[in-house]
Amino acid sequence: MINLIINDKKISTEENQTILQIAKENNIKIKTLCFLEDCLNVNKCGVCLVEIEGQEDLAHSCSTIAKDNMVIHTNSEKVNEKIKENISKILDSHNFTCGKCKRRETCELLPLVVETKARASKPFIVKDHASYIDDRSKSIVLDKSRCIKCGRCVATCREKVGTNSIIFHDVNGDIVVGPQNFDCFDDTNCILCGQCVNVCPVDALYEKSHIDRVKTALEDPEIHVIVAMAPSVRTSLGELFKMDYGIDVTNKIYTALRKIGFDKIFDLNFGADLTIMEEATELVNKIKNNDTKFPMFTSCCPAWVRLAENHFPELLDNLSSAKSPQQIFGAASKSYYPELENLDPKKVFTVTIMPCTAKKYEADRPEMVNNGIRNIDAVITTREFGMMLKELKIDFSSLEDGEMDEAMGLYTGAGAIFGVTGGVMEAALRSAKDMIEEKDLDKIEYTDVRGFEGIKEATVEINNQKYNVAVVNGASNFFKMKNEGLLEKKQYHFIEVMACSGGCINGGGQPRVTPEMREKIDFRKLRGNVLYNQDKNLKYRKSHQNPALIRMYEKYMGKPGEGIAHELLHQKYSQK
Repeated sequence: MINLIINDKKISTEENQTILQIAKENNIKIKTLCFLEDCLNVNKCGVCLVEIEGQEDLAHSCSTIAKDNMVIHTNSEKVNEKIKENISKILDSHNFTCGKCKRRETCELLPLVVETKARASKPFIVKDHASYIDDRSKSIVLDKSRCIKCGRCVATCREKVGTNSIIFHDVNGDIVVGPQNFDCFDDTNCILCGQCVNVCPVDALYEKSHIDRVKTALEDPEIHVIVAMAPSVRTSLGELFKMDYGIDVTNKIYTALRKIGFDKIFDLNFGADLTIMEEATELVNKIKNNDTKFPMFTSCCPAWVRLAENHFPELLDNLSSAKSPQQIFGAASKSYYPELENLDPKKVFTVTIMPCTAKKYEADRPEMVNNGIRNIDAVITTREFGMMLKELKIDFSSLEDGEMDEAMGLYTGAGAIFGVTGGVMEAALRSAKDMIEEKDLDKIEYTDVRGFEGIKEATVEINNQKYNVAVVNGASNFFKMKNEGLLEKKQYHFIEVMACSGGCINGGGQPRVTPEMREKIDFRKLRGNVLYNQDKNLKYRKSHQNPALIRMYEKYMGKPGEGIAHELLHQKYSQK
């Protein structure tokens, strides 16, 4: 233990902690901006400075280890003046036009500017804003005029994703953030997961907007516009309307979508159930045919697919050929649904609301077309959906509960848990075990694959045979799995990989969570609980028992994995 004083408060604490950590533990506020604890991002902005008696220079509280008998001041005149000076330097090269900024409600720089009364020494006037914007990617936009060089995106990509796709560049002595070689993100090894977007404190990184696509379709009386939201959207949208974390807003979303004017309100959980029908059948066939080509990988996460394409092409043949829930839903929406409703498939416009930026890239992939018709026409993130509701002045938190349209909206508990790490694995095992043993088994919860550990392993018994499964939580942990040789050392049969830590509940298109809130609450657990609670309370908890899905196969698709189903619902990937 060590003893120190912060702002005249005597503190006794454990050694080997930073001044910032100790201050937080004792409810002493120290300003921060670049700091991101779980990515080890420190010392970039000069906002967390403190004064230590006996030391001439101010210290960065985020990286300075406290020592015994230190006397520290966090708000002395010297500290406050230097912080104001450092924020002013940030403003010297920041496009400070807050009125037009999408982040004005959630900006982390603006409150510091107001609090410190910082001002740019020379206003940064942007005459040609477009020249600062890199919007070549199908998923992510970089606005260099707003970048404050805090390093959060760089640290997150390095520590949480592992691809180092966004980095610091030295351009004639100036530090500039951008993708490798300043190429389009899509043409680098970036997996487009959007975790860099999630941690950006300003509006320098954001998703490529499809809102105009949606508006144009809704305004066209000739177009039949349908919409479906992903499992994890319902876990987090309420946060954008000052509702608490972990609130299930499923039925409010259905009402909101009807107010916007969509013709049919479906649910992508139905697409998740459909994916399991195809993916579980694929796994069952491999087991029954004594296929030796294991492990089989899930293919639901488009960022994971890009990780395999860009970094591990030797594994592409091991990916399930079942399309992701988004694309599988889209294919059905342009084939089965038009036949059901006697519509021209070319007049159906399919919109998805997703927690993910990589889904935008996936929707626009050239492969995602059947019979000359694109599977998905527009993807809007959870954040974009919130923007649309606010623009239309829809009081979301006060909405009554609504209902989805069942034809492609009814879903099971297995479909619901897709949005949390381990959920795809668990959903697939529920159906695969039933299919192989030809029983309606009661034990359906596979708790060993739940939780937020980086790599989770389990052994599952199916028809008296043991099968090894693994769940990889976050792209960086797949690099770890490969680097440690686990794929060679262990005989895995089935592996789920989700690029974002926690799964889609923490996707790159979800509401941002500030560093302060990340330390206070386990937002991933709260969001995940929404999905597990839905699973427990739904009538059907196995994908192959979804009555609407059964009708689809009987009336249109035929057998899973064969004929029309295989033609529409499957896709193989190749090295990029």
